[in-house]
Amino acid sequence: MYLVAPTPINDYANTMFRREHLHSGWLDKCAAYLKQTFGDSLTGARVIDYGCGRGNWGLAFLRAGAEHVLAIDAAIDNVRRLEDYCRRNEISNIDIVHGDLLCRNIPSEPADIVWLYGVMHHVSRPLALLQALRDMAPGRDAQFYVYGYDAHSLRQFTVETARQLYPRPHEDAFRQESLALTRDARRRARDDLAAPHIDWYSAMTFAELLSGAGLEPVARPSGFETFLRGHSNQEFQPHEALCRGVPADGAMLWSEPERGYGDDLSVLSALAREVNFAVTDGPSRTRTALGLMNTHFANLGDGTSCADAIYEIFLYFLHVLDVHGGLGQAEGLGAEYIELAQAALADAPRGHLRAASRSSALVRRVVEQPIRL
Repeated sequence: MYLVAPTPINDYANTMFRREHLHSGWLDKCAAYLKQTFGDSLTGARVIDYGCGRGNWGLAFLRAGAEHVLAIDAAIDNVRRLEDYCRRNEISNIDIVHGDLLCRNIPSEPADIVWLYGVMHHVSRPLALLQALRDMAPGRDAQFYVYGYDAHSLRQFTVETARQLYPRPHEDAFRQESLALTRDARRRARDDLAAPHIDWYSAMTFAELLSGAGLEPVARPSGFETFLRGHSNQEFQPHEALCRGVPADGAMLWSEPERGYGDDLSVLSALAREVNFAVTDGPSRTRTALGLMNTHFANLGDGTSCADAIYEIFLYFLHVLDVHGGLGQAEGLGAEYIELAQAALADAPRGHLRAASRSSALVRRVVEQPIRL
């Protein structure tokens, strides 16, 4: 018997996964990452994959040597899709449960590994969830892989700005409006714009959350994206911690990912406020949000530097303000950056302008080079 999932959760799951299919090669890559992360402890392990989504990680655990997986998801259609896949492929050592640990207990045998990947930032009560999962893996040797979105990243700036402009869409509306998006922007938008809830964690809040649940980080895995690409990505560096549920030798302090564009985000934030004031009608706000997502993801390159993406977002905001008559109505910092940009458009002297003295690589670029919209 299926429980009735809340409509927003299921709608979001379908926005994310309706067109996603499981492929053997992809599962092999996921399994390789798990082997790198957990090593020999995978052999014969009992695993909880919480918020299993399309089920790729739960299936990858089985490929990597786990004995049994309990896959749990609050969206009924995710559960049905994974059940159908396992039935077609005669996979039996996985239990697939429709449920939400924040609403009810889910009986299970004690687990050796808890996998919480890409889920915690979408949960309204993450501490309660971690505590419930810890109760399901009480052994001294139990391991917990915990993943959370990183605050102060360029990704957070773009997503939160776009969400403010574009209230969370239903799946049908998003499918139509996403026709304007590039593939990379569309893939991110269907996750981050369609999600009912998103939290972003600083190093301190992430560490406090783990500590509150009685978890101690003992390793910082390289991350699946780094595993695939071979390098880290400055634009988005989620917190990923391998933890123990008992006092552990070698527990580590958590620190912020290294980024060099904090001052640039202050510049973008000043212009984003002006955009939010200038663009008032619903359709224009939607177009602006989707244009921002396109601008961000079309200019990342390999992600090791965000300078081009930040510069193009700056120019995009100027274009939006020009179209909506906001260039002459800005105040405060926004007005200073617009004054600097207008001088750069004319390639006029601008080193004397107040904004030119700001500590920002983006500002230096605008001071030194003419710009075109």
